[in-house]
Amino acid sequence: MRGPWQLILSLLEKTLNPGLFQVWIKPLEAVVADNALTLLAPNEFVAAWVRERLADDILQAAQQALGRKPELSVRVKPKLVAPGNGAAPAPVAAGGSGNGAGNGKAPRAVGLPGLASRPLATQTWRFSFDDFVVGPCNELAFMAARGLCKGALASEHFYLCSAPGLGKTHLMHAIGRQLALETNRSSLRVAYLTAEEFTSSLVMAIKSAEMDRFRAKFRQNLDVLLLEDIHFLQGKAKVQDELLCTLKALHDRGCKVVYTSSFLPRELSGVDNCLASRFCSGLMASIERPCLETRLKILQRKAATYQVALPENVTELLAERLSSDVRQLESCLQNLALKARLLGAGIDLGLAMEVLQNYASAPALAITLDGIIDFACRNFGLSVTELASKSRKRQVVMARNLACYLARKHTSLSLEQIGSRFNRRHSTVLKAITNVEREIATDTPLGRQFSHTMERIGRL
Repeated sequence: MRGPWQLILSLLEKTLNPGLFQVWIKPLEAVVADNALTLLAPNEFVAAWVRERLADDILQAAQQALGRKPELSVRVKPKLVAPGNGAAPAPVAAGGSGNGAGNGKAPRAVGLPGLASRPLATQTWRFSFDDFVVGPCNELAFMAARGLCKGALASEHFYLCSAPGLGKTHLMHAIGRQLALETNRSSLRVAYLTAEEFTSSLVMAIKSAEMDRFRAKFRQNLDVLLLEDIHFLQGKAKVQDELLCTLKALHDRGCKVVYTSSFLPRELSGVDNCLASRFCSGLMASIERPCLETRLKILQRKAATYQVALPENVTELLAERLSSDVRQLESCLQNLALKARLLGAGIDLGLAMEVLQNYASAPALAITLDGIIDFACRNFGLSVTELASKSRKRQVVMARNLACYLARKHTSLSLEQIGSRFNRRHSTVLKAITNVEREIATDTPLGRQFSHTMERIGRL
C-alpha cells in the first residue's frame, strides 16, 4: 500500500510539467505527520525554488491525497554526520557519496536533481506523429520532424518556431517517441527539458561543485537533446557559453538536437553570435495559425479521440470562432463534452454557444493592436497613457506584458512595431513575452491569472 507522500507524488507527476517534476519534485524527501507536510530538499537553492514556485501545486495534490490541506514547510535536509564524533552513523542518502567516511569529513549529502542519465524509454511521451493533424500551416515542420527521425535531413539540428499553442511541444514528444521506436539501441539516451530547466540544472551544478557531472551528462552521456523555449537564454551569458560548448560536443559526436522557440533566431536579442549561428545551422521551420480547414480536421480528430459525438454544425461553429491556437480548440471541446455529460444532454448549437461565451464572441473579428490595448486597459483598470508610461507598478507591468504577448500572438506586427506603441525597445518586448510564456507554462498563480484573462480575448 502506498504511503501519503507516494500518493502526492503520483498526483504531482500527472499534473506538473515532466521536466519540473523530474528536476524539482523527485529529489525531495517528505515527512507526513498529523496535519503537517515537511519536505526535505538537498540544498537551500532547491528548497527556495520549491517554496516560491511549487508550494500551491504541492498543497493542492496533498489536499486531494489526504482529504485535507496540511501545513507545508520546505527545509534543507540535515547534513550527514561522520562516524566517530559521538553521534550514531547515518546512512548515505540516495545520490550521495560515502567517500568521506572514516577521514574526519562528513560525506556529501547534496544530490543534484535532474542530472542522472535517463534513458529515452523511461520518458512518458504524450504525443505521436499519428495524432498530429497536418495542414498548410504546419506541413514543413511536420515533414522536417519526421525526416530528422528517419535520418533524411542533411543536418542533425532542427529549429522549430511558432506562437504558443500551435504544436511545438506535440512535435517534440512525437520526435522522442519515434526515435525510441526506431532506434537499434536498447537504451537511447535523451535529455528533454526547457531552457529554463537547463539553466536551473547548471546553477545547481555550480553551487554543488558538480560541473564535471553536469558536463558528462549533457556532452558525453547523451544521444538526443530536445530543448524547448531557447529564448529564455537571452541575456544569460554564462549559460549560453555552457550550452554552446555542449552543442559543439554533441555535434562532434553526431547527436541529434532539436530547439523550439516562439521567436526566430534573428528576433532574439542578448544571444551570443556563435550560439545564434548554431541555432541556424540546421533546418528551420515555423508553424503558423491553423486555417479553417485544418481547425475542422483538428476538432474531428480530437472528438474521435475523446469519443465525443460532435455534430457537423457544432464543429463548424467552433472552428470558425476559435482561430487563435490548437489548445483553445481542445479546451473548448473538453468543456463542451463535460457540460453535456453533467447535464445528461447531447451536444447541440445551443450548448456550444453557452460554452463559447467563455472563449469568444460571435462573429470572430480580426484582433488589432488597438483592440488589444483597449482589452488590457479594461481588464487591469488602466488608461492608455498609463500602459505606455515608464511606470514599474506591478499592475502596469502585468498589463503591458500581457498586451505584448497578445499582440505577438494575434497580429503579424514585428517586435519593433509592437514596442513603438508602448515606448519600449525590441528587447524589452521580447522579454515581456517570454515572462508571460514562462508564467503560463509553469502554471503559476500569475500564469493562471493571465490564462483566465486571455479567455476573454475573443470579446474584443
